[in-house]
Formats: sequence, C-alpha cells, structure tokens
Amino acid sequence: MRRSLTRTERRACALLILGALAVSAYWLLIASWFTGPLASINEQISQLREVQHDNAQLLARRGSLERRLDAVRMDSSGADSLLPTGDPSAVAADLMQHLADQVSDVANLGAGCSVQQRMPMLSDASAEPYVPVKVSLTLECATQPLVSLLHALETQRPMLFVEHLSVQRRPEVASHGPAGRLTVHVLVRGYLPPAPGVKSTGA
Repeated sequence: MRRSLTRTERRACALLILGALAVSAYWLLIASWFTGPLASINEQISQLREVQHDNAQLLARRGSLERRLDAVRMDSSGADSLLPTGDPSAVAADLMQHLADQVSDVANLGAGCSVQQRMPMLSDASAEPYVPVKVSLTLECATQPLVSLLHALETQRPMLFVEHLSVQRRPEVASHGPAGRLTVHVLVRGYLPPAPGVKSTGA
C-alpha cells in the first residue's frame, strides 16, 4: 500500500510544480515573444552591417577605375589596351566570352562565382573617337571572388572599365545565415581603336 506523502514532501512537490510552471511561462510568454525576436533582429543587423562594409569596399574602387579610363584614352601608344579591331557586334561577343573566362578563373574562390546572364549593350559612339563596346553581366558571386574579378579587370589587358556596379544580398539569405553569394549587376566597357581617318582628342 502506497504511503501518504508527508507535509514536507508535499511542499517539495508543490515547489517543483511551481518551478516547472514558472519556466514554462517564461519560455511561452517572454522568450518566444521578446528574447527570440530581439536575438533575430540583432543577427540581421550584424549581417546587414557586414554586407554594407563589403559593398563600401567595392564602390570605393570606382574612383581608381575612372582614373584608368582617362589614362587609357590618353595612351595612344598602348595598342594592347584596346579591344581588337573588328565589327562591334563580333567584338562584343568575344568580350562576353572573355568575361565568362575571367569569372571561371575565380569560380573556386570562397563561396564561388558564376555568370547568370550576359548581354551586349548598344553604345552611342557618335561623339567619341574610340568606339565603346559594352557588356552587361549578372553574377552570383561571393565577396572574395568578386574582388579578385574586379582586380583582374583593372590590371590585365585589354583594359576594361566597370561603368556600373550594383551589389545586392540575395533574398533567400537575407534574414539568416552568412551573406554567401551576392547578386551583382555589372556593366563593363572596353574600346575599339579609332576608325581610319579619325583623330583621337585624348579625352
């Protein structure tokens, strides 16, 4: 026959039940409504600051790229700085392949990089002695390979220039986890040599 609990034992059981109820109430009423969301918000703020820092580093390169554009326009002796002579459409197709090869060279760095879309862009060359050839790329790229890609464009020949750069965090990883790959829209420009009889103005 089961013996009855003593007064002390009943009091201990009551305290244990009250403690369990208090812990349950804390998790249901406080942690789930306040602590959890606040921790998630702090994590998102930290991730956004990381992305902002990476984007600021990339955009800081714009000034140096613009200075290189002015230099190559003035460098009439640097024939290898320009794209090969030919029909602009055919040169644009070759340039798209060249850029795809450059992306492949950095594809295994960090979280990787890949071309999602590429297309030539029409240019108005009526006021320029050098005919511009432009290609638009959409990439999914992590920060490390993206920086390496921009460095390659800056230092290798033919000389290419980033006319526009847009970096966005991918929506599916915006609220959790590391930044991973970014969606990058970049407009790259190169120049054909002047047509015969056209004199460069150096600007």
